[in-house]
Amino acid sequence: MEQKNIHRFIRIAQITLAFIFIVIIAGSVVRATGSGMGCPDWPKCFGSWIPPTDISQLPPNYKQLYAGEHNAVAEFNVLNTWTEYLNRLAGAILGVLVFIQLIASIKIRKLDKRIFVLSVLSFLMIGFQGWLGAKVVSSNLAPMKITIHMVMALVILAVAVAIIYRAKKLVSTIPEKTTPPLIIQLSAIVLFFTIIQIMLGTQVREEVDILLKNFDAAFRGDIIANLGITFNIHRSFSIAIMLVNFFMIYKIIKSDATDSLKKLGKILGGILIAELIVGIVLNRFALPAALQPVHFLLACFAYALQFLIILKVVKK
Repeated sequence: MEQKNIHRFIRIAQITLAFIFIVIIAGSVVRATGSGMGCPDWPKCFGSWIPPTDISQLPPNYKQLYAGEHNAVAEFNVLNTWTEYLNRLAGAILGVLVFIQLIASIKIRKLDKRIFVLSVLSFLMIGFQGWLGAKVVSSNLAPMKITIHMVMALVILAVAVAIIYRAKKLVSTIPEKTTPPLIIQLSAIVLFFTIIQIMLGTQVREEVDILLKNFDAAFRGDIIANLGITFNIHRSFSIAIMLVNFFMIYKIIKSDATDSLKKLGKILGGILIAELIVGIVLNRFALPAALQPVHFLLACFAYALQFLIILKVVKK
């Protein structure tokens, strides 16, 4: 019975993790398409649980009606509205999944109390994230609140990875191996570097948002030329990140590590190469909106794998 409960919990936790990535990509699409105010109110959208599909479904004074404190309701755009609505719907589904995960963790809490604690923490953080999302809307997409919203998503992602890792340890029959101290140190460095890089990327994204409000679409090609020092640091720092990551991956592959750890290293290497290619395209072709969510999603994948590697090499 215990094994059955563990395997059921792992499946629920994996589905929850998948939805975290879906919510992350949905949020990134919302930001890249400028759909953040597609629904000017929260939790409803234009006063309804199902948003309108045409402006004729809205009252003539909808801008004044839904202006609220920020007073920034733009012309109704069905694409922006439904993009934001689907983002919220994905978040709501994630909330249900996290609650189901919490209930499932109760049955295995005697086997690993930390899984239950982490599940409670995940549930509370999702609730906080939903509240923060409402504040983002009410602040008319204040850049700082958007950044905090993103950072919380990374924390939630890390907790989800830790939950699955600990649950799988309960059924694992693969003996643990001692990891060389250098790999442990490198794993901590690459994760730290990645967090810094994501934060720098968020600051760059804020600069881009500000510039796009002031530049006509015809002059989008001038955006990169007008970005500040943060963008230059973000671009140059990627070289250091690549070097340290691939040095760590090389050391893992050449060490006496488990096959699963070596596989993680190879997958991480592939994701980093893809991330580098997407970054170059963004830089060379004036930040195409379609690739911005891909860039952030790949960074989140790399972050999750790096965190998982740390969990595997730092046994305690």
